[in-house]
Amino acid sequence: RLPTLLTPTGHAGRTLVGQTGSKMLPLTPDGGNVPINLLLIGGDPIEEVAAFAIVGMTHDPLREWQERYSRSGTRVGFKPETDAPFYSSVESICNSPRIARSTLSPGLLFRDRTMIADGDDNVSLVVSLGRRLSIRHRKREVCLARNEAIIMQADAPGSAGTSQRFALLEVSIAQREWETRNTRPGNVLMTVINRNSQALVLLLGYIRTLARTGLPSAAKTRNLVSRHLIDLAILAATKPQLGESQIDCVVAARRAAILDYITSHFCDPNLSGSSIAEKLKISQRYLQRLLQATGKTFTEHVNELRLNRAFSLLARADTDRRVSDIAFDVGYSDLTNFYRHFKSRFGDTPKGAVGSSPADKPQGR
Repeated sequence: RLPTLLTPTGHAGRTLVGQTGSKMLPLTPDGGNVPINLLLIGGDPIEEVAAFAIVGMTHDPLREWQERYSRSGTRVGFKPETDAPFYSSVESICNSPRIARSTLSPGLLFRDRTMIADGDDNVSLVVSLGRRLSIRHRKREVCLARNEAIIMQADAPGSAGTSQRFALLEVSIAQREWETRNTRPGNVLMTVINRNSQALVLLLGYIRTLARTGLPSAAKTRNLVSRHLIDLAILAATKPQLGESQIDCVVAARRAAILDYITSHFCDPNLSGSSIAEKLKISQRYLQRLLQATGKTFTEHVNELRLNRAFSLLARADTDRRVSDIAFDVGYSDLTNFYRHFKSRFGDTPKGAVGSSPADKPQGR
């Protein structure tokens, strides 16, 4: 018999071919559900959907990208450079300030006079995450290299684009936030912020950490992070070199950078406070002061990560690895220290932890 045709309500041009049924099916690009109207050809009773396939699905990926991006950043349009398939991605990182990261096919992002009628006058720090990005705004044109940034304002037309696939990050800040910090954004519009700016490097590192870990759940802490992000963005535009500053946002971002580096490199047996300080271009004494607020020393942070990883590896039911191999893998170069630290933290020897359930792991001492 003829197949059943299912037409999603309000989604012109999308036709599904499948079994009979009446359900909410996930058809939107972001996985959302839409109601389905069913047209049954053949007269069989409607039961449940068993399977379906999308036939000739004609959606507008460019419009979908614009809608998604406008929820996370400034309302903009995009003109692809070629007729090649349109590629895009949007990652919303924060709502206050609005922070969005997007990757796009070759082409031109633009905000025209029709769009600025929306009344948005936010001031944005725009970072090029690719090799080259041409910016036009307020009768000026500049070209950004990778990790360079510029300040733009949503109340005037502008554009950004390139002939290659590109990526950018936008931090959109309400104009009143600049004013409450005694800063006039008009003085820094279209000024290129060098990739070596300490404030910009700290801001990007802070955002990467938030993108990976997510925003804090506690409202008070989330508001504090929001303030730090705004402060860092404005500092990047007005005071790029910070030194070993005690400004709250700088301290928070540097501490996050230290902890992030420790988390990523704790298995390196040569990891040390001095090596991290050199990498982050701060003194070892400043690093130690930053870690004091965590209640743990550098060594305690490293040992905690190494021991937890070792316990997890030892607890695996299928492990047949030697304890010494695991100790070396997690960053220990001295077995005596490993055994002593393990017993102190978990109250048992490494051999006693072999095959243990991870749920039974002691909290440590």
